[in-house]
Amino acid sequence: MHNFSKIKNLLLISMICFGYISPLNSETNEEKDYSKYSFYEKCIESDNSSVSKCLKEANEKIDSLIQKRISSKGDCEKDGFESLACSVKRSQESFKTYYQTECTWNMYGAMYSYCEMMLKKDRLLWLNKTLGT
Repeated sequence: MHNFSKIKNLLLISMICFGYISPLNSETNEEKDYSKYSFYEKCIESDNSSVSKCLKEANEKIDSLIQKRISSKGDCEKDGFESLACSVKRSQESFKTYYQTECTWNMYGAMYSYCEMMLKKDRLLWLNKTLGT
């Protein structure tokens, strides 16, 4: 029984150490800087607009930034199917399906738009990090 306890403790310590060095841990614990994409918060603070109006405006602004980021990598039609431009375009189409599905499953009134906005902010940060700013 004594050896089983040592093995169990060793296994537990190994799992904890692996958790701290795993890439997944670093990705999920990464502090996100949303400050430059705080369109919703600024709208709410500035003119006491409705939540739905501010969410709509924020999502439109974030969509525009995402599109600019994607188009900065070229034109899929001109560059060909295997180009970075087409790869990013396909990735964005998959992302759209993802956020629509994810936010629909968790939809509670205005929360759909909030969910959409937060996922799009994450997407924009990811695009900046992956494609370079």
